[in-house]
Amino acid sequence: MLKKKWWLVAALCIIGTGVLYYVFANKPVDSSTTVLVKKGNFRDIVVSPGELMAENTEYINAPTGLQSNQIYEEIKIQDMAPEGISVKQGDYIASLDPAVVNKKIGDVQMELDRANSTLSQTALDTALQMREVRDNITNLRFQMEQKSLALQLSKYEPPATVRQAELDVEKANRDLAQLLENYKIKQQQAATKMEQAYRELQRRQQQMQSLEELRSQFRITAPKNGLLVYITDYNSGGKKKAGSTIRTWDPRLAMLPDLSSMLSKTYINEVDISKIKKGQKVDMGLDAFPEVKLKGAVSSVANIGENRPGSNAKVFEVLIKLEKVDSILKPGMTTSNNILINQVGDQLIIPLESVFSEKNTSYVYLRKGTGVSKQEVKLGKSNDEEVIVTKGLQEGDVVYLAEPASAKDDKIIPVK
Repeated sequence: MLKKKWWLVAALCIIGTGVLYYVFANKPVDSSTTVLVKKGNFRDIVVSPGELMAENTEYINAPTGLQSNQIYEEIKIQDMAPEGISVKQGDYIASLDPAVVNKKIGDVQMELDRANSTLSQTALDTALQMREVRDNITNLRFQMEQKSLALQLSKYEPPATVRQAELDVEKANRDLAQLLENYKIKQQQAATKMEQAYRELQRRQQQMQSLEELRSQFRITAPKNGLLVYITDYNSGGKKKAGSTIRTWDPRLAMLPDLSSMLSKTYINEVDISKIKKGQKVDMGLDAFPEVKLKGAVSSVANIGENRPGSNAKVFEVLIKLEKVDSILKPGMTTSNNILINQVGDQLIIPLESVFSEKNTSYVYLRKGTGVSKQEVKLGKSNDEEVIVTKGLQEGDVVYLAEPASAKDDKIIPVK
């Protein structure tokens, strides 16, 4: 009886062990750690971050007369309306520090006073010089009359005396003619000096008027209705706002973008730029709103590369036009741009994270029944998420996304 019980216990233990082995050995694989190998359309894409901007933007600039008034110094922005507000044409935008213009006005005022003084002195000197010449002419004409009278009275004198009187009259005539000619020259000289002095005075007056008009424009208003958006200050790396400075070569303060048509501006490295063509389709995401998906197309590709701040590599500007514009879109929002380069159908595709490598050999962890094998794979084109498998797997296979500890040290099974 005891012997029968022992065999019964042993049989139950064997059956229990078999059940436990079956349950645990065939435990379903967590679907979050595996992926089904299947065929589909492979999308060859170039991924690049970008920044939203309006396709058409009107910039709000400092007064245009800075350079014409020979003002090349930096000008400080004293105050600026808050970013993001809606403004109407003529609304207040910003005010600039007039210190530079005030100094210029002070300098020009000194020149204006000097020009006034020069004109007055020139007029006085001219009047004195011309009066002196006129007096000399009057005196010379009086002397001529005396000489002529002496000639008339000398007709009863010896011939020599008569001849001397005639010579005196001739000389007086020549002196008068010469004096009259000099008088005309002095008149022309005087007129030229007066004109120069007057023109200098007018120039300084116009300069003063232009500077005062410029100073009145240091209160900046909106040129049209729109949304006020600050622009990048490349000097500081931030945005232009109260306390920032503007320069004559870049007089922009802010912008009023037209939000009815928008672009994403991105920069593509020199390795990938040859793949980018106008018209290519783009899937776009918003960093601020991950749930929003947008579509667009490449609208322009720069022909000349440039260096961006903080990098020595050449990049090329690419503009992507959005197909539709949503009300949540604002200039300056960052985007993720997936530019479709090519699409190949009926390809065996697996995620990149399921591919491992060892000594230039690529492999995956392939589920085989209840076990795992380390399978070599031959790969084709890839993008940032997926890769084409040309050899080593079949449709319907299951591969692991993470390395199973149990198969880590296994040998790689080569492709047949």
